[in-house]
Amino acid sequence: MSCLFSCKKEESESTSHTKVVDSQIAYLNSKGFKKENIEFKNGKFILDNDILINQDEVAARIKSEGTSDGPQTEHWRHRYIVSRTYQYDVRVYIDPAVPADWQTATQGAVTNWSTLGSGLGMSLVSTLFQAHTRVFAGYESGANWVARAYLPTSNGRPGVSIEINTYYNYLTPSEKLFAITHELGHTVGFNHTDQNVGFFITSGTPWIPDPPQVDPYSVMNSFILPWNGFTTGDVQATRILFPF
Repeated sequence: MSCLFSCKKEESESTSHTKVVDSQIAYLNSKGFKKENIEFKNGKFILDNDILINQDEVAARIKSEGTSDGPQTEHWRHRYIVSRTYQYDVRVYIDPAVPADWQTATQGAVTNWSTLGSGLGMSLVSTLFQAHTRVFAGYESGANWVARAYLPTSNGRPGVSIEINTYYNYLTPSEKLFAITHELGHTVGFNHTDQNVGFFITSGTPWIPDPPQVDPYSVMNSFILPWNGFTTGDVQATRILFPF
């Protein structure tokens, strides 16, 4: 009989956990992320293959918001972006085990965002203790993600990490630079330009104003291109989102 009660308790806990995850997926879906592009794994949600958010963070957002906005169109920002406390100097640490060419790409990506001409600044630091965002390397054979990053937290802190998938070491230096510049965009609050997700920057404005509604070469598109600089839309969106 004790086993029966124990088994029922475990079944109940499993069912409860599933309902919580389902409700959190529904929340993310209400923010514009398609259900088929939301995966739950090891206590975190993976959105559109390369955007990460912890389950606890989703729960905190649901609790604080109560209600949610619907999806909008391009250029996209996340509801939670890096706050002014951090935006002028997002500090990035590169794990020593990261391959040299990816380290070079990360250094270049930090420079890209810092010299764009906005109130967003980034710098490299020599210790993890100093950092807001850690860049490290992993390996997943055949995976459909080159790198993936955490979104900012609801209190405005930059995304905690970027993981590089060394399965894609064969990419050109230019493509690696594009990829890391893209992922750093996620850590400060940008979503994918070409996937219909994003949130109001000001009341009544369904996307970041001024940038074009179609921007096929944006660094925040969900596919990798050779790096050819930020588009006009990227620059306008960043300057609006992160003024001096």
